Formats: sequence, structure tokens, C-alpha cells
Amino acid sequence: DNTNFIHGENNHGKINTISHAQRLTKALEQLGPTYVKFGQALASRPDVVPPSLAAALSTLQDQMTRFDGEVARDIVRKELTPRVEEGSIEKQDLEDLLESLVEEPVAAASIGQVYKASLPGRGSVAVKVQRPGVRLLVESDTELLLAVAKFLESLPGLPNPSSGNNEDNDIDDRSKPSRLINTQLVSATQEFMSRIFEELDYRNEAANCKKFADLYSRKSGTSKDVSVVVPEVYLNWCTENVLVMEWIDGTKLTDVSAFENSDESSGAQSDATLAKDSVEENLALVKVAIDSTLSQLLVTGILHADPHAGNLLKIRLDDGTVTLGYLDFGLLSTIPMKVRDALVCSVALQVFSRDVDAVSSLFGELQLIPQYILDDDSERLALAEALEITFENSLKYSDSSDPNFNDTTTIPELKFDKLLDSLSRLVPRFQFDLPPYFINNARALSTLEGIARSLDPTFNVLTIM
Repeated sequence: DNTNFIHGENNHGKINTISHAQRLTKALEQLGPTYVKFGQALASRPDVVPPSLAAALSTLQDQMTRFDGEVARDIVRKELTPRVEEGSIEKQDLEDLLESLVEEPVAAASIGQVYKASLPGRGSVAVKVQRPGVRLLVESDTELLLAVAKFLESLPGLPNPSSGNNEDNDIDDRSKPSRLINTQLVSATQEFMSRIFEELDYRNEAANCKKFADLYSRKSGTSKDVSVVVPEVYLNWCTENVLVMEWIDGTKLTDVSAFENSDESSGAQSDATLAKDSVEENLALVKVAIDSTLSQLLVTGILHADPHAGNLLKIRLDDGTVTLGYLDFGLLSTIPMKVRDALVCSVALQVFSRDVDAVSSLFGELQLIPQYILDDDSERLALAEALEITFENSLKYSDSSDPNFNDTTTIPELKFDKLLDSLSRLVPRFQFDLPPYFINNARALSTLEGIARSLDPTFNVLTIM
């Protein structure tokens, strides 16, 4: 529970206060790549962890020791030499790539490190090299995590001391947990680990990147709604442990206070003007990022599974304009047409009709809520009441005393953080099944909307939808 805190003194004698959730997050960072990835996955599963812990886990950062540049070169050489032997790449090109590989990685994460290098005929490239021994480590950790999950899942539930004393107690036994932890921990752990193993094969990321680019790249994408920068991946240079793609220069989209001044002739401009221009650029790109995420979710159904701030870049083009860029394609999600249509319908039903019963039925059709919940009159009523509270907390309508207020056409403000928190609280009560891609993208939209509203208080994400 995030309301429980531990106190201690720092080196300056001041009192530090950290929650148990934050303490656990720090511990996972120290345990290594499997536990970091596992914690990040848990953050998108409110049926397994409470919202307060999920919020803390979503901040997990990779704190891995960097491995030596020569080790990286040896891995690249070992992985790509067979490609030379089969004739798919030139030996001299490989030697040039290895020679140009910078000594220090530009990024170091739990599974691998990224280096900048140069590829003949292609210019600057990003070379992602998998951490040596990480697969064996993940396999070993998987066995341990599954054993723990099986043990926890086997623990019986605590008896209810009042259950045998109330003759009028007619509560359905389905609402009583038969186990101490009434969650499918083993299957959840297996799902988490399968995702990690998928990320361990860089050929999957290469295929995902190409699939994303074919749809959304401003160079050759087919989507009419999304046009962004996607790095070109060089498939002949990609193996299970090495990924080579186009190098993309950019700054974090969330860095709204920063401004660029690469043009010396602009010295006459004040810093305030430059900063104002940069903020306006970033606001425009934040809106593009929100529009892009919603389009992926609702129109095409091919969705970047984790579009957090670090994976979105502000990129300045040769003509001086700026555009949005995406990085990290370890996981893509595919959203069925039925789910996309239902999401649009549920938004329309709630925003304009405020029909929580119809929204409940849609959730049932999508198998997000078990049918027996909807078939039980008392449970369905409880669900409707819970959804009513959820939407009251997350949708802010205009003041009904306003003469322009129209209950059926007014678009409310949507508070993503409150919506996500409220929906997460429905999970254990009604066995609500929130897909991980929904959690990750809702968090991303919440972050982006927060940035947009800090720059433009009138911004409303529902006007885009």
C-alpha cells in the first residue's frame, strides 16, 4: 500500500520518506534485468498488483552495469560473420562498422546496449547489442519466479469468521476467494516471461519496426492519419542478439523547457522568444503524439505497446520544421476490429448518453468482464454503480448552469489518471480484464495530456477522439 511509509536520514541529516512500493521498486532495480522487466510488466496488470504499487513500478529504470565496448564488438563480429559467409553482407562493410563503433554506449538497458556507428552507404546507425549471458539469466530467473507463483497461488484463503454465524447470508460463493491470492499468478507470470523472451530475440523487434514503418512512416507509410519518423531497420544486419537500424537525432518530447539554437545567425533573438517557439513546437507535437496513439488504437489496430516519454522524440528536419519520431519496437499490439469499434461505442455511450448499463454490456461482449457478473442482477447493479462513480471521477462536464450547456452534445474533459486508477480498482471486484496495451497507452496518453494541458489549459483529448 502506497500509504505506508518508511523513514530514514540521508547524508545531510534530513529525513527521507519512501513508501513500501518505492522501496520494492528500488529493490527490483538492484536484482537485475529479469526483475526490472518483470516489474515493468506488473505495472500494466492491476489484477495482480494494487494501483499504488503499479504506479511505483511504472517508474522502474534500468540500472545495469555497462559492459565493455570490446565485448560488444566481439558479439557483433560473431553474430554477423555468418552473414558475410552467406554473402548477404560484405566483409569490408562489417569491418568498417566495427571500426566505427563508438567505445561507450549511448544507452544501456537491462537487456542490451545501444552504440552509434557508421555503415557504408547508409550513414550513421544505431547498433543494439544484447547483454552477454542475459538469456541464461532470464531462463534461471523464470524458473524461480514460476516456483514462487505456484506456491503463492496454492495458499488457501482465510476463513470468514462471520460466515457460519449468519443464517441469512446468501452471498454467492463466487464472491468468496477460495485462495489467499485470488489471481492467476502462474499464468500471469508465464505471460510476462513470454514477453521478455520475445524481446530477447532482436529479429522480432526488427520485424515490428518494419511493420510499424510500413503503416506510419512519413517516408513510405500507408496510413492516412499517422505520419511520423520511424528508423529504417537493416534486416540483413539483424540477428537474435544484434539489431542495426538508422540513427535518429532528436530530443525528448517531454522536455518542454528546452529549446534548440543551432543557428548562430539567430543570436539577435532573445532566449525568451526561442523558448516560447520551442514550447509551441512541443505542444503541437504532443497533440500529434496523442492523435497518433488514438489512431493506432482505434483506426488501424496496430499499436506501439509502450509509447512512454522516452520512446517519443522531437525531430528537426532539414527544412527546419519539426516532427514526431518513435523508438523501441520490442512489442507491438494488435487490436481486433471488434474491440476498436466497441471502444468508440463505449466512449460515445458514456460521454453523450451516460448509459453505464450499455457500457457494461459492451464490456461483457468483449469478454472483459465474466458473463456470470452480468447475469447476476445484484452484481450487474453493483457494476453499474461502480462505473457511474468511475465516470463521475474521470469525466468533468461543463457547469450545468451555463446557458450553453447541453447534456447530450457537450464534450467533457477526460482525466486519464483518474480513469485508469478507477478502472484498475474494478479489476479485483468484478474480475475486470484490462489488456496490458490499454494500461500502457492510457498511461502514455495521461502523461502527454498532462504536458499539453500545462502548455494549453484548454486542451481536451476527447475533442481529438
